[in-house]
Amino acid sequence: MQIPADIKWNKAEKGEGISIVYYDKEGNKLIRRKDPTTGSLKGSKAWRHNNPGNLASGSHSKQHGAIGSASYIVINEKGKEQKYTFAIFPSYEAGRAGMFALLKEPRYAKLTLELLSRKYTGVEDGAPDTKEAIAYRDFLRKSTKLDMTKTIESLSNDEFNILIKKMENYEGWHPWVEGEEYIPIQKVVGIKISNHRITSYLVLAFSEKKWISREEAISLAENRKLRAVVIHNKKYTYLRPFPHEPSFRDMIC
Repeated sequence: MQIPADIKWNKAEKGEGISIVYYDKEGNKLIRRKDPTTGSLKGSKAWRHNNPGNLASGSHSKQHGAIGSASYIVINEKGKEQKYTFAIFPSYEAGRAGMFALLKEPRYAKLTLELLSRKYTGVEDGAPDTKEAIAYRDFLRKSTKLDMTKTIESLSNDEFNILIKKMENYEGWHPWVEGEEYIPIQKVVGIKISNHRITSYLVLAFSEKKWISREEAISLAENRKLRAVVIHNKKYTYLRPFPHEPSFRDMIC
């Protein structure tokens, strides 16, 4: 199903496996998955997170629009498990802007391109280069063709954009449109009442209307697939509209 062009994601989290789930304020959601085909790069982490620079989750990413995070356990060069938590942005543009802003901060701007990979991959001051830092540096040297002794702040706009683009390439921006699943939230548009209680709901789902039982409606709402609030009291469980939305009692058919 086509994703509306004007939709804005305001929350994201790790879903099943390594998928990422995005939500808008209405409850519509988008699931992004990795291509399971052996050896395929499609559906990369950078793309699933809308995070072309693979920025870590933290104060910087949150200040620049991150709407969630996802953690992964990897085996580092010393053979030990290490946890990494990456930011999730609402769009590619937001993620790129966060990366852009990070490299403009003094802690990065004053670095030479030769030292950039150490800082960006988290090598501590005084520690030897890691294999990752060396590989990253070699890639930037060969792909950007820039003078590696220049500082980031001394780069021209064109040179800086070349750097950003090549870093995106190294970080692995590989979309997989077929791996996107858009799931619009269902909405209550009608009800039936018996003995002063709602017995069934008419819901709008995927541009079609259908009647479902009270139990089905509660289950959908509990799984965030129906726009309604689940209320539990001592006698029974029921649904009510979100605050400031029309009462279900005004939808009697």
